[in-house]
Amino acid sequence: MNTHTAKITSPRSSTILAAAVLTAAVTLGTGVSAASAHSLGSPSESEFGAPDQVSELEFPTTISHRGGADVYPEESMEGLTASAKDGFLPEMDIQFLEDGTPVLIHDDTADRTLNGASGPIRDLSREEWDAATIKHPQGGEPAETVTLDEALDELGGEVVMVPEIKPGATSAEVDQVLDVFDERGLKDSLIVQSFDFEAAETIAERGYTSLYLMGSTLPTESFDEISDAGIEWVGPSKNLPTRDLRKLDKAGFHVAPYTLATAKDGHRLPGWIDGYFTDDAWTN
Repeated sequence: MNTHTAKITSPRSSTILAAAVLTAAVTLGTGVSAASAHSLGSPSESEFGAPDQVSELEFPTTISHRGGADVYPEESMEGLTASAKDGFLPEMDIQFLEDGTPVLIHDDTADRTLNGASGPIRDLSREEWDAATIKHPQGGEPAETVTLDEALDELGGEVVMVPEIKPGATSAEVDQVLDVFDERGLKDSLIVQSFDFEAAETIAERGYTSLYLMGSTLPTESFDEISDAGIEWVGPSKNLPTRDLRKLDKAGFHVAPYTLATAKDGHRLPGWIDGYFTDDAWTN
């Protein structure tokens, strides 16, 4: 049973969904056979294929990194909804605007992924954010920028989502994001991630499934320390040696390496891996 509250109507929701249809059509027209094989289109045309509760996940689970950043505009509603529709867990990154609004973008600056905006995300006004667009990875139509609230209006509680609270967030901002999740009743349908151990610990303490991200070496914290913090998932770099991945698995964690180019690369991982992040979940 879903525990999310009723959706809040966003002033940009209809525009974003209309853009999703247009971008899907452009993607199909540019010959992305992997995406077209899954009949991508308007999310309203069929139910989402991804489960709506963490407890319902089947392993290994495919996490669509930044909403499929090699197929769709990075962190766009188009990519997030297409991922959910085709059974992949949409992953996104949370940064903050000048007024504290949580928004979806990976970098702490706008320059790489946005048109019409530049400089630090924390220096952008809400008006500047809304006016910017997200570049398409294959030169197709750009997409509208997305706030956290807009993403949750469309997908919150409908599918398992994997938001990352980016490094640099203060403890108050971590609590701010978790408060938003609390208000929407999303404890059962989120895997919340962070590279910061204290943030990952807070996420677990607040009752959310916590994923502790790490690099290509094992973290300084012991496995017992991570487990005692209530953290159930770990996200090591794909470059972490297999012997160390196995150590994490034997310690009882759900292990989900990042970031593989395609799902085909995910299928080559050891069978005990519980998930993986990929920029193209459609190419098998």
